[in-house]
Order: sequence, then C-alpha cells, then structure tokens
Amino acid sequence: MDGETQGVTIRDESNSSDRRGHPVLVTAVVGLLGWLVLAALAIGLGALVTHFVVGHSLGHGDLDVARWFAERRTDTWNSLSKVGSYFGETVTVLAVIAITLVVLAIKRAWPQFGLLVIAMAAEGGVYATATYFISRNRPAVSRLEDLIVKDSYPSGHTAASMALYGSLCIIVWSLTRSRLWRGLFLALAILGPLIVGTSRAYRGMHYVSDVVAGIVLGIVTLAVSWWVLERRPTRSETARTY
Repeated sequence: MDGETQGVTIRDESNSSDRRGHPVLVTAVVGLLGWLVLAALAIGLGALVTHFVVGHSLGHGDLDVARWFAERRTDTWNSLSKVGSYFGETVTVLAVIAITLVVLAIKRAWPQFGLLVIAMAAEGGVYATATYFISRNRPAVSRLEDLIVKDSYPSGHTAASMALYGSLCIIVWSLTRSRLWRGLFLALAILGPLIVGTSRAYRGMHYVSDVVAGIVLGIVTLAVSWWVLERRPTRSETARTY
C-alpha cells in the first residue's frame, strides 16, 4: 500500500512539474511578475499623489497635518518619535531580519524563511523604484532629520515596518497555535507601522499620504510575496525535473 501510494504521489508531482515547467524558470517568472506588479502599484500611487493630491484640497490637508504636528512639538514627543522611528530604521530592520532568519534556519522552517526574504527584498526593491521615478519634496516645515528632500514618497520606514512585522505575524501564526504569541505579533503588525508612520509625520519627514502609501505598499508586498512563495516548486518536483 505504501509503495502504491508513493508511486501515485511521484507521478502526480511529475505531471505537475511538467505543467509548471523548470523550477528555476518558474521561480524567476513568478518573482519578476510579482516585482512588476508592486513597482507598477508604487509608481501608480506616486503619480496619483503628485498629480491629484499635491496642489489640491487633499494636498492642503496633507500640509495642514504636517504643520499641526510641527506646532505641537515638545522635547518629550521629539524623543518618543525618534524611538518610534527606530522600529522602521534600516539598522533595526536588518537586525530583526538577521535574527529571525537564523532562528528559522535552525528550525528548518524554510517556507517561512523564504517568505521573509522575498517580502523584504521586494519591499526594498519597490521602494528604490518608487523614489527613482517619483519625486516629492518633504513637508515645508522644520524637519528633525537631515535626509534627501525629494524622497518624501513613499515613507520607506513605514513600508519596511509593515512588510517586516506583517511577515513576522504570518510566520508566528503558521508555526504556533499559542493565542498569546499570535496576539502579540498581530498587535505588533498593526501597531508597529502606525507608530512608525505617526513618528515620521510628526518629525516632518513625510506627509500623511506618504505614510498611507507606505502601509499600502507593505501590505501588497506581503500579499505578492505569499503568492510567489505558494507557487514555488516543491522539493520533489525539483528532484523529478533534474
């Protein structure tokens, strides 16, 4: 019975592999399509913001919010916003990624490992693409950080935090049934990007629309990364192809 079952499984996977094509080609094509979708979304949102928000009523509202934050700054909130920004800072993000990948490698949780790698690589690539094609000056208020003025769209800190903490939430939910851990990481996935986005707006580094765009891009990055991962060739399919 075991031999017959194994034979059926191998034959089905072989047929599936034939339909799907070479594993390397499948991964490359699906990954390229995912990146194109994300890049198109980022540029499309950027065009929407720069052409239909800037200079219109929504743009005035964007600036009003930036001014509202700037007028109410205090030393305490300045310090807290700096801490909030650290949740999406490059050093913090890279450190969390590195630690998580080591843990996942030790546990041999390769699908979760792949999800995190794909999500963060996609987010970084899409952010670079968006800032290359879309130029938007940062809010015309006093800023608490010295960064490139024309890189307001999108909020990279917010997008990175959404992709990172969203990935961690998915990973934890897939590896444990503990309500405590699931609840903690779900809260982190929701509150983390909101704290980062609010901090970036408070510090005069981004408009609210930049923060919203960062959250949207982070969420879509997670969805596309999951889509790419779900279409990866299985180990048996790869072995059968070779």
